[in-house]
Amino acid sequence: MPSNSSTSNSTGSGDEHLAPVSYLPWAGSESDADAAADELVVQRRVPGADPARDLLEAENVLTRRLRGRSLSVAEARAVLVELELDGGAAEELIERFERVGYLDDTRLAEQIVHTHHERKGLGRSAVEAEMRRRKLDQHAMSAVLDELSVDESGPATELAAGRLSRMSSLDDETAERRLLSFLMRKGYSSSVSREAVKTAFSAIGRRAR
Repeated sequence: MPSNSSTSNSTGSGDEHLAPVSYLPWAGSESDADAAADELVVQRRVPGADPARDLLEAENVLTRRLRGRSLSVAEARAVLVELELDGGAAEELIERFERVGYLDDTRLAEQIVHTHHERKGLGRSAVEAEMRRRKLDQHAMSAVLDELSVDESGPATELAAGRLSRMSSLDDETAERRLLSFLMRKGYSSSVSREAVKTAFSAIGRRAR
């Protein structure tokens, strides 16, 4: 994650000038005040009337959004489309934000793995679905998902064991069926789910089919 320092420039020069962004991966949506400020910008602008001002206001809006949550490149581009910023200027701004590390689809993919897989225990397919929902770059997704695919059995078994400990009143067949359904809803494949259930049952002296 880049350090939160600003670099100097004017929008018309080759130097960079961006307001500092504090990344808070755990943060939710932007604050009500920031949302209201962005809405005011949209309402009062006359797109194209002053290109330099348009670019500056778009930069400010995008910076505020990034303070609230990390954005994918596609999400950032959608913000600029909403602001009706000229296409060429929008791409220039996107490229500048990428250069200074404010937009980074690979880093965002890693954040999604942390929140959805490591913290929530979701499987590969659920993690991939979230990345696609956020419209991450395919190459960034693939690189991070390839690492995730190495071993899902550990997290799946841990989830299964925790769930099984609360199913002592159920017969083996019912517990197994519910565990399999639970793990597959979490995004684990059928084969990984079955192996995790088998291991969890074995650990407490019960036997899955």
